[in-house]
Parts: sequence; C-alpha cells; structure tokens
Amino acid sequence: MGFTMKKGLQTLEFSFQAESLTHYGGLFLIQRFCNKLDLRRRLKRKLLAAPDWSEFDPADLILMLLFLLIAGVQRIHQSDKLQYDGFFLSLLGLERLPDESSIRRFLKRLCPEAIRQIVRLHDALRRELFGVPSTRSSLTFHLDSVVLTLWGKQQGARLGYNPKARGRRSYHPILCFEGHGQEFWHGSLRPGDAGSNTGARFFVKRCLEKVPPQIARSRLRLLADAGFFSGALIDDLDQAGCAYTIVCRSYEAYHRLAEKAGFSDLKLGWGVAEFRHRPQRWKQEHRFIAIRRPLPVDPEEAAQLTLFKDTRYSYSILVTNLQINPWKVWNDYLQRSNIERSIRELLNDLALSKIPTDTWTANVAFFQLLLLAYNLLHWFKRFCFREELLGKTTETLRHQLIELPAKLTDCGGKNVLLLPKGYPHQREFLQILGRVEKMKKRRAR
Repeated sequence: MGFTMKKGLQTLEFSFQAESLTHYGGLFLIQRFCNKLDLRRRLKRKLLAAPDWSEFDPADLILMLLFLLIAGVQRIHQSDKLQYDGFFLSLLGLERLPDESSIRRFLKRLCPEAIRQIVRLHDALRRELFGVPSTRSSLTFHLDSVVLTLWGKQQGARLGYNPKARGRRSYHPILCFEGHGQEFWHGSLRPGDAGSNTGARFFVKRCLEKVPPQIARSRLRLLADAGFFSGALIDDLDQAGCAYTIVCRSYEAYHRLAEKAGFSDLKLGWGVAEFRHRPQRWKQEHRFIAIRRPLPVDPEEAAQLTLFKDTRYSYSILVTNLQINPWKVWNDYLQRSNIERSIRELLNDLALSKIPTDTWTANVAFFQLLLLAYNLLHWFKRFCFREELLGKTTETLRHQLIELPAKLTDCGGKNVLLLPKGYPHQREFLQILGRVEKMKKRRAR
C-alpha cells in the first residue's frame, strides 16, 4: 500500500506588522488575580522610599518584575524579548518596557527602607489572606538554608560551605515556609560565609512575630535541620511554648548515647531509640530520638546518605519536645522534606540561582521580590484552583496555563483574546478565570 508524501509550506511571505501577539496568554489570569488584590495600589502606597523615576512609576516597575518572574523570564536581559509583546505591555498598561540597564539601575537605587517596605507589603498581604478560604488553628514551620553559587564579583559573595562547587563564592540565604501548602513565611539573604546557625535565633524570632494573634504558641511547631541545633534557640522555643523537632549535630556523641539506651527493632531492619540528655551549656535535659536504618545495598545510593553511618546502618538523631511515639516524631519530621521542593522551585523556576547584579542591596531587593512572586503563585492556586490541582508546580502551571500563544484583538469595541483552537486545558482555564472573577476585591488599606 503506497502513501502520498505530504508537503509542508512551500512558499511564505513575511510581514512584521502584527501587534498584541504574546507567548504568555495565561498571564491574564495572574493579572486579574493581582487586580483583585489591588496590588498596584498597595505598591504605590507602600513604596514611599522608592527612587524617583522620570519615565516609569516604581510600582509599575516592581509589578513588571513580578510578572517577568512568574512568566519564567529568569534573567533581566531576557526581558528584551517582551518589548515587542504587545499583550504583556497591555497587561501592565505600559507603552514600552525599560531596557536591561534601566531595570538594573532601578534595583540598585532601591534603598534598604524601600526593601523593608516591600517586605512589609508582603507580610500585610499574607496576614490579610491568612485563613482564607478556610480558617487555621495551627502552624508548622519548615526551616532550611540553601547555598547560591555565584560566578561574578557580587558584594557579599564569600567563601563558605559550598558542597557542589568547592572554592566558589556564594550567598547563603535562610528560609522559612509554612507546612500547609508551603506558603513562604520569612527569608533573609546572607553572605556566603554565614554559618548554618548564623542569625538563627533572630530569624526564628521574626518568624514567630509574624504569627497571627489567633494562633496560640502551643499550636505552633518548628521542623528544622542541624543548622538550627542550638541550646540557646531551643531554650527560646521552650520559653515561647512552641513544639519543635530539630536534627542534632555531633552525631557520634549522640550515637553512643542511643546505643547505650538501646534500639527497639522495627520492620525491615529499622530501629528506634530514645534517651534524655543535657548537652554542655544547655539549661536542662531534653528528649532525643534516634532512628536507625539499614544501609542500601546499592553502594551509590548508600554514598548519597548524608547522615551518620557505620558499616551496617545510617542514623538520624533528633531533639524534640513532642510527647508522642518516637516513630511518629520521625514521620512528623519527614514532612519537612516539602521545603526541598519549594527551594527547588525557587532555584529552578523562579530565578533564585540567577542573581542579577553586583550590588548587595539590589540583590536583596531582587530576593524579596522573588519571594513575593512565589507567594502570589501560591495564593493564586489556593484561591482559584480545585483542591486536587493545588499540588501543581510552578513549571507545570506555566506549561499548562501561562505559556499560551495568544493575540489581543478589538472586536466591535471589545477586547478579545484569541487563544489556540484545541487548547487541551480550556475547561480548566475558564474555571480558574471564573473563580478569579468571583473573588471579592481586597482594597488597599
């Protein structure tokens, strides 16, 4: 049986006259959601210390940066391609975008007080949206730090702990997410030589200050890695009445205490032990949990374990004030692994690994804007997605809803956004749009 060879386009003429074309038709959903939050007006009212800008309003520039980050434009110089995206300009209400050098100058001119105003705006939005659409009676904080390898001569770039690029300078930000949906809570950019526990007590204090008053301290739980293992911090948490589970440092010393206490055997070769101990310079003894697991047969998999190991087992040692079964303490702590996914999204999908300037304050400003963009996406999903879709990653959300070819046209005096025929997520798109339109507008205060 023969087949006729199909032919593609044989001749084609070109015209560079089209306007209002876009790769990002789905950004309309984000723009409408930000309108419901009255975000532009909030920015205008909060940014009292922003630099005077002759051609662009600072609020417009920040809104532009937020949209760029959400759209997946990871480097400032890549914003040039949106100069001829008429739809993107229409969403912002601008006739043109600032060029790369203008954006960098704007970031560099944001003073520390302007950055604090952006953070306060972010905090105010989170307080206002907390408990919506459902009320909350407890919080779980997941805390971690991440190393950002730098390849230029950025201010604050210093040699420190950097397991993936030894000898390279870096930043070492510290982050806190709330475990229910991984909403960002608080973050701080630090120089690369900052130790894991540098500023940890003040950082946790700031996290607690942002807790809504209706949440009792006894309903607050912190899960943290060994960077937060500190007698002073744990004493602070004890005095505050917060629950916590924190990974211990100095595994060898605690391993000996666990062996002395004795491991209870569990299924599949796992074991658990618990003991009470007062480390040196701590005010009182605390409860410690030790988890023992067999080393994987695969030597490569075994080598990836970063826990304390001997010839047969790897060990995790935790300090906690939770009064529950040791195995339940361990399973509760494993929820903290969700923060690793959130950090990967920040690094890979929201440009945290793409530090834009050589100036410290400009990079701090970019860092805080990036975290606001992360939460805008989180709130967008929480308010507008069906429950079974809340787990969509930023990458999936972009692929299915935002990176959508479209053309903005005028039809009988009405703006019409032409979207692709056969778009597979049309129903979901329209459902989300319907939920956005039904939202009550939250006026800036």
